[in-house]
Amino acid sequence: MSGSRVVLFIVTSFWAHGELAIATEFARRMRGTGFTPLFLIPPTHRGAVAEAGFAHHVVIPGAGKINRIQLADIQHVHRPALVVLADFLNYDFCDRHYGLTRDDLDVFECPIGTFDNFSWGREGAWLDTYGFKARYEGEITLKGLSFRLRPCPLNHPTAPAEPGVFPYPLLAEPPATARPPAREIRAALGLDDGKPVVLVAGATWQRSHAAYPRVTAFVQACTEMLERLLTPLLEHAHVVSVGPSPVFRDGAPPGYHPLGPLAPARFAELAGTVDLHVSNNVVSVSLHRLALGGVPSAVVRNSLTADDGTLSESAREVFARIGEPYPFHMFPVGWYHFLRSLLAGNPFAALITPIEVFREEAGLETLVGLLAPGPGRDRVEAARQDYLRTLNGLPDVETILRRIAVPRG
Repeated sequence: MSGSRVVLFIVTSFWAHGELAIATEFARRMRGTGFTPLFLIPPTHRGAVAEAGFAHHVVIPGAGKINRIQLADIQHVHRPALVVLADFLNYDFCDRHYGLTRDDLDVFECPIGTFDNFSWGREGAWLDTYGFKARYEGEITLKGLSFRLRPCPLNHPTAPAEPGVFPYPLLAEPPATARPPAREIRAALGLDDGKPVVLVAGATWQRSHAAYPRVTAFVQACTEMLERLLTPLLEHAHVVSVGPSPVFRDGAPPGYHPLGPLAPARFAELAGTVDLHVSNNVVSVSLHRLALGGVPSAVVRNSLTADDGTLSESAREVFARIGEPYPFHMFPVGWYHFLRSLLAGNPFAALITPIEVFREEAGLETLVGLLAPGPGRDRVEAARQDYLRTLNGLPDVETILRRIAVPRG
């Protein structure tokens, strides 16, 4: 790394890959800038970071003393020009896993900041988890961090300027503009090339949730409703799932193809051939990647906390079994109220089509309308082009780094 200034990315989330994806996307665009990325990661991310070609160190679970020595060694050897927390919130709670605290970052003699994926500190936003106000919300603070990198999406690209805050495009360019040969890829999966293909993706962390009885009942109800949405969709399209299957765990019906986990390159190849993407997590980096790349994308959500009298008879029966439903934008955790103000007036919201999980009939009609060329797809494509033009006006990675890094001394 001689002759280049080092930017250290600290990733502490070992179960979610979104934070890592955001950091590596940023790091890839550092080539040729005079800055070199260095990662400090959990053991679970070693393969992905090595495959991406980035130099890295590994934090050791339960070894706080060794991890603090690692920080001091990185400062002594590399003298970073910047330290970037992939997720400041996760870092602030990582002492139980890695024995590190904010105070341990004092070893670095450079600006320390974070990726701010959700514009933390928005007025009127409160963090709701499983329908409750998060107990740890009062412990969340950006105090002491000198800069915030706000990837768009999901942040608002034209929000008023703030000191030390830098919105930037999450992706360097639309990722699916050069679409791979769909026929060959679909044939390899045993899919009828004459039928549209719908992608659903699940994450491992979404299979875990708080063990409150109300949460368990709600998750089961939402899973049942998603199956009721996808079952008639199989008459119109193949449905391919990647990662832990979010539905049909007791047996896949004809037309539903659970592929399990895929390597990133393989997932990108598949994603470039699908006709529609359905997600139940609006903060998913995969959702953002596909929507920006031109794949029509729908997001399943819930805004109901009571039966408003407009549900179908079958949906009403399921809803009645829940007891205490809660709204969500990020299944199964919730974050409905927290993300609502971030999505309001955000041009990215026009790229994704909302589907209410307990309105399966309207949802099916919407999804079928997005499978083929027509008004629905035209609307989404027009919104995508507008959004991409907006992103083009944001500063690039090199410009941001030169504004916030310690000058070469």
